[in-house]
Amino acid sequence: MATLRTDNSDGYVANSGSPPIVPRVKKRIIVCCDGTWQDGVLTENRQSYTNILRLARTINHEDSRSQPAIPQIVFYQSGIGSEKNFYSEYIVGTTGGSLADKVEEAYAFIAHNYYPGDEIFLFGFSRGAYTARMTAMFIGKIGVLDRADMDHFAGIFLAYQKLGKSKDDAEIQRLNAELAPWTGHDSPGKKRADSDEDTFSVKFVGVFDTVGSLGFPEEITHKSPTIKNLFGFNDRVLGEHIQYAYHAMALNETRADFNCCKFEQTPAALQKGQVLSQKWFTGCHADIGGGYKDHDLADLTLFWMAANLENHLSLDYAYLGSLPRPTAGWGEQPPHDPIKGIYSVAHTIQRPLPTATNSVTHETIHSSVLHQQSLVESLDNVLSQNPQLVVPLQSLEDALRSHWPALKSADHDPSLPLSKTMDNITAKDTGLTTEAGKRVREKNWLGKIVRDISGLPSSTNLRECR
Repeated sequence: MATLRTDNSDGYVANSGSPPIVPRVKKRIIVCCDGTWQDGVLTENRQSYTNILRLARTINHEDSRSQPAIPQIVFYQSGIGSEKNFYSEYIVGTTGGSLADKVEEAYAFIAHNYYPGDEIFLFGFSRGAYTARMTAMFIGKIGVLDRADMDHFAGIFLAYQKLGKSKDDAEIQRLNAELAPWTGHDSPGKKRADSDEDTFSVKFVGVFDTVGSLGFPEEITHKSPTIKNLFGFNDRVLGEHIQYAYHAMALNETRADFNCCKFEQTPAALQKGQVLSQKWFTGCHADIGGGYKDHDLADLTLFWMAANLENHLSLDYAYLGSLPRPTAGWGEQPPHDPIKGIYSVAHTIQRPLPTATNSVTHETIHSSVLHQQSLVESLDNVLSQNPQLVVPLQSLEDALRSHWPALKSADHDPSLPLSKTMDNITAKDTGLTTEAGKRVREKNWLGKIVRDISGLPSSTNLRECR
């Protein structure tokens, strides 16, 4: 029987007796890069999860809001130095020696799973944020290579490292010539990614407090220029190929080597329709990205990221709503002190704060900051002169703020199993009333609020729909 080639997918054929071939459904490829020393797979205490792990587990397997449903493929990458041995924890973890491997691994996952038309999402915390941003940068430079062309990626990556450090004109010319087949508009990866002046090859980049340096105190590295410059984050410019970028930043991080690498938007990207938002939150580095057992502040940044993400990915609101375990009032938890342990001799600074809104970095300050007992030095004066730096909460964030007292109630005992705790809370504070006047408990308090906001019927399963 005769066969006919189709344009739906390479290698697919149909014969005259076959049913119509359903067009290929695009998928979403989501890469979540954790911070230094962080490996959620090996973390036993649920309360010490980072926001990257919590976000990875909040993303549903598919988005049923579209028909057919859109697959959502999540890759969780443990942080640098997370292996359980001394060398990894204290040498690799503090010098960032495996950062190149992390970037190559993240890019390879995308390349091995990508099909033209798929959407790419990248998330990261700390040097994992650096990994996510570097991976996005490479997609902008060379597109998305196919599996066969990935044989060349290590050489491409090495050439870019040399190009960034070289001061020799002849070497720079040679490296550019070496990279030319992979960077041109008609290069294999660029054709696959299909990014041009009107489209975006990366859908979303969401990061928590990007650290561009190695994050190791100068007093311990003896101010070694080799160590300090090996992986310095020099490209702050947000590529025009990225559609959405969100960055949560730490107001109270004082370690000089934990410098915050802000995104900078170009006029061309703004004109193209790119969205950039960078938000300052109370807390030190790990208050923003998570990892502390008392994680009120990390809950605020997680819900902010989820609020910006929910229109683009399907989220499990039942799981997300189970994560907050407040120890203080909303926005009132004091920031942790980062100057401890091996960082006790670290050089300290005050991070530069915004004094006005601008169209390059798009920095604002989260309203929860105003609930602190004492503000960062000079911030009070800045806010009094520029109140527009504080913007209103989004619906999902406001839901968390409104429900915070219930989560913080006496019944919310961290020593209780989570299911028992949620039973106690919902029985008292989130009941619904049926037509017969009977009180019905709603364990998924966040799901109920999302239904109300979205106008969905109460029978809607948000694990499937959202």
